[in-house]
Amino acid sequence: MSRYLIIISAYAPTITSSDDVNKQFYELFDQVIKTTPLSDKLVILGDFNARVGRDHSSWEGVLGRHGVGKINDNGRLFLSKCAEYSLCITNTLFRMADKYKTIWMHPRSKHWHMIDFVIVRQRDMRDVRVTRAMRGAECWTDHRLVRATMNLHIPPPHGNRPKTVRASYNTKRLKN
Repeated sequence: MSRYLIIISAYAPTITSSDDVNKQFYELFDQVIKTTPLSDKLVILGDFNARVGRDHSSWEGVLGRHGVGKINDNGRLFLSKCAEYSLCITNTLFRMADKYKTIWMHPRSKHWHMIDFVIVRQRDMRDVRVTRAMRGAECWTDHRLVRATMNLHIPPPHGNRPKTVRASYNTKRLKN
């Protein structure tokens, strides 16, 4: 079976959205993840409008040791979906100053939050070298640009290689 790199871009409803809108988004999220072959590498990039917090011990494998802030309701729902599909939030894997992890500043409180994520399957965590927010990038939005550096290796499919046929010669007949 061949392996491909599947890249998905997502925008989740905000915390002020109705429960029906949230439910509809996560049903579609479920469909997309379920239809992606497990043999393929998966990278999900998105504004999930979810604060996932720092509790890595409760979300082992999903959340790294370097989260930011406190969890909210959207964060709990998002983390449970990531756990269900063995996904890892790469933004939380790397130790760095919060200014390189936070992506969006709340307009009233002026607090910075991590709500945009780069997500991979847990088995592919080793492919990610670093995920960080790009401070100062001009991108016409109130969010910072998020950059993930990855070393992707997609092995060739097994079992579909043509067999090499070695020619055999009767060397005894050549001696005479």
